[in-house]
Amino acid sequence: LHQMRLSAPFGDFLLLWNVRDLPVGPGGRIVAIASAVTLAVLVAACLLLYRAGLRQIALVRQQQDFVAAVSHELKTPLTSVRMYAEILREGWASEEKKREYYDFIHAESERLSRLVANVLQLARMERHEFALVRKLERVDVLFDLLRSKVQRQIDEAGFSVRYDIDPACAARQIDVDADAFMQMLINLVDNALKFARSAERREIAIGVAPQGAGALRFHVRDYGAGVAASQRRRIFELFVRGDGEHAPGTGIGLALVQRLAQAMGGEADLVEREPGAEFGVVLPVVSRAACEVV
Repeated sequence: LHQMRLSAPFGDFLLLWNVRDLPVGPGGRIVAIASAVTLAVLVAACLLLYRAGLRQIALVRQQQDFVAAVSHELKTPLTSVRMYAEILREGWASEEKKREYYDFIHAESERLSRLVANVLQLARMERHEFALVRKLERVDVLFDLLRSKVQRQIDEAGFSVRYDIDPACAARQIDVDADAFMQMLINLVDNALKFARSAERREIAIGVAPQGAGALRFHVRDYGAGVAASQRRRIFELFVRGDGEHAPGTGIGLALVQRLAQAMGGEADLVEREPGAEFGVVLPVVSRAACEVV
């Protein structure tokens, strides 16, 4: 702190004043607390940035997988359609084969239409440009329309279909957009056919049953291998495919089902069956007299 030399006759001596520990000033504690808080904020910010970076990298990978999957889903049927169309154009097909080729082109065109519809629907919802046109619809009328839309698809996949419609629910009404409702159920049927293609029992079940006192659950069940435990929580997330990155499909069908269901005040769910899996959509009923719970 200070030093001085003594006067004669002690001029050879030097006095030194030293302090080992300085007392903390009145603002020292505040400075220490502020420093600790600043350090904690910096550490937390670094961790958040790190996690955000990991999520962004994962999203980019999922989007790349999505682009690759969509490209594959488009390229494969388009190549086949082009080949059969050239055969028909050149007149190389017999009259017996023509009908078969026409049916194949029609089926692949329908599949491509469903894929494009899903992608466009998702894009509109992501941009918040999608508006539902909801009105009261009877359950039995919706199922009649659904049969006409999915029967050909099921037959061409080599599956049979069973309709399990609870009689107490057939006349109930739900407030839905009919096109969005059809898209949800068609996506569930397409998912069942896709992931149960190697099942011994080539059958799917489409039905509706009461869900509590004021809701209906529309479901599609297959008899395939089911959904892996590691995938069940994330199965309705965007770009997630049931059996991982090498699974068929684009990873948007079930995510779109969930988003459309939520837009109509409902929810999509998954119930494990033995064997197989059952995907469902729960929607509220409008009728005052709710379905009886069975």
